[in-house]
Amino acid sequence: MHLAFVDFVYNYDAARPDTDAPLGGTTSAICFLGRELVKENIQCTFFNRMVAPCEAYGITSLPLQSLGDEIASDKYDAYIFCGRWSAELVGLVRTHTKKPLIAWMHESAFAPPLTPALDDFDGVIYVSEWQKRVNAASAKLKWKQAVIRNAMNPAVADSFAPDEEILAAKAKPPVLLFAGSFARGAFHIAPLLDKIRLRRSDFSVEMYCNLDPSRDPEKDAAYVAWLRGLPHIAHIGMVGQRELARKMKRATVLLMPNPWPETSCITLIEGLASGLEAVITARAALPETAAGFARQIPITDADGQMRFDMPLDYTAFAAQVIEAMDVRTRDPAATEARLRQQIAYFHANYQWSQRVAPWLAFVSGLAGSQ
Repeated sequence: MHLAFVDFVYNYDAARPDTDAPLGGTTSAICFLGRELVKENIQCTFFNRMVAPCEAYGITSLPLQSLGDEIASDKYDAYIFCGRWSAELVGLVRTHTKKPLIAWMHESAFAPPLTPALDDFDGVIYVSEWQKRVNAASAKLKWKQAVIRNAMNPAVADSFAPDEEILAAKAKPPVLLFAGSFARGAFHIAPLLDKIRLRRSDFSVEMYCNLDPSRDPEKDAAYVAWLRGLPHIAHIGMVGQRELARKMKRATVLLMPNPWPETSCITLIEGLASGLEAVITARAALPETAAGFARQIPITDADGQMRFDMPLDYTAFAAQVIEAMDVRTRDPAATEARLRQQIAYFHANYQWSQRVAPWLAFVSGLAGSQ
């Protein structure tokens, strides 16, 4: 079997997650799934915005412009459109092949021009039950549909040795960690810290993100300078995935005051797999992804597919963050046991190697029905 992964937004090869540069969830998902498929002797080719052909982990990455010529070879068994696509691009592929066309849906809603619900698709892969549910009205009768979840970076899966103590690896005083874009709740951090400081002062905050709320470089630089001047802020800035995995291992609490309609959230998967206490909004797919292992704060319009501006109950959120810090000193044995159970759950259920079989079954099922 030979699978073509088509991404008209980003440029990367399969080694991209190994670099020091930051990386989005959709791109990392494509790279890690491709690597696992190759291990099972499934050929994969990436078509994206690379300017020249290259190869890594046995996967060739080709410029998107070469897609037309490659279709004519008839060597691909399915075309998987990743994250975003256009009607024109999908239509072009459809005119040249009868092979299955699959949308790997990472966004919260089918909406043109970047995620139109197209009759040309034969199947859709969702990354959460929430995402499938809220998009049910957009689904076409002809589509075969399945939920196949995202998974963690293998660097996170290797964070703890089997007999390594989890609490012993955590920094003292506690580190509160935020990772994600401005719209994913970074703007809530400053007022949230005001509430936390009323009860605790022995903590630091590390924000692994780029902050560009206004798209005006001068205003954004002033905002970041203001944030960095606040008490307890220890770091602001993006890092690569391997470095983020190391930072997660030593952090205590994952801050997710997130109003974004997350469809899965690899950051939450990796944070919980790293032994962090997570405090999240009960928003979109976050509760589903957390599987009962996170402290949840209610938020308005929890299922809204296009909103990211909802208010947050800072008092309630801060109380849960403080409790997450307090419990590890108040009852370390019980906390160690609970975190070990949490890590074991995510290791058992969120490995990319576990996604190969359902992906192949889905593709084979489509091919058999053509």
